[in-house]
Amino acid sequence: MKLTSRESEIAEFLRKEPLISQDELALHFGISRSSVAVHISNLMKKGIILGKGYVFNKKVSVVIVGQVFLEIRVQGELDNTVIDMKYTGFAAEVSKALAGYGIKSKIITVIGNDELGNDMVNDLKAKEVDIGNIYRHPQKRTCKKIVSDKGLCLVEGYNTKDFQQAIEAREWVASNCDWLVVEPEFQEAIVRKLPGREDQSPCLCGCWFLNDEIPAFLGRCDLLAIGVNNFQKYDCYLKKARKLVEAGTQNCIITDGSNSAVLINNQGVSDFPLPPNQSFNSQTGMHFFLAGLVYGLSVGYPIRQAIRIASGTANSGGEKP
Repeated sequence: MKLTSRESEIAEFLRKEPLISQDELALHFGISRSSVAVHISNLMKKGIILGKGYVFNKKVSVVIVGQVFLEIRVQGELDNTVIDMKYTGFAAEVSKALAGYGIKSKIITVIGNDELGNDMVNDLKAKEVDIGNIYRHPQKRTCKKIVSDKGLCLVEGYNTKDFQQAIEAREWVASNCDWLVVEPEFQEAIVRKLPGREDQSPCLCGCWFLNDEIPAFLGRCDLLAIGVNNFQKYDCYLKKARKLVEAGTQNCIITDGSNSAVLINNQGVSDFPLPPNQSFNSQTGMHFFLAGLVYGLSVGYPIRQAIRIASGTANSGGEKP
């Protein structure tokens, strides 16, 4: 949940004057004490303040690896065509979702060194995303994807080698963060690059939509969100998830996006019903669900609350719920 301008002002003032009373805050900002109390309560709900005494949440380091591109979506027939364009992609959408919660993340991606690329970089910068690790490709134009009602049609973009070079050049950044969020397409490459599991290694976060099998390399993820159409194969899903936990996954969460989220870890299996007003597409919205999980867990919320935040984030398409 993004901070309001007043909440940002109060939070910044409290960092400088942590012992100030609510009466003094009210006097300083020219508002009532009850208004101050509401703002403080909201800062606690949003994870900026952890409790009474104005104990602030430690800022965490989040790095996102994934694509950023211009999507050109074509809908309708020849005589009734609607064409929409937007800057999107895994890295763009996850970083903006986290920015809405006040977390400034770094992204590792490839963008062309052209005017469209400049516009994309400026758009990310305006959302307070750290753009310092974006690789500006010297020869290729910024990626574009044309999507129709029937699915993906045409792509002008980058090959696997382009992203591998970008990741290798920024390997230190990916290895030295608290939370590393990786698009499914690049998870295997990242797994090969990361050192063995250590206390200092980042929490590797991924998402997947389960059609059939779960790739073995996902067992390297510490936090894994898996989308399914429904839970008709519930026992089969649990069996697959338990194998991932045995391989090293700390928390595996399976959801159908409408009824429940099932947590599988070393402590067992827990089922968390999703709020009825927070359903989402479990195939196209899992990266937003993952973004909500990362935010919730990184600021110290218990897993139950983090899942509720995640479903709200996915339901709103990454916008403020």
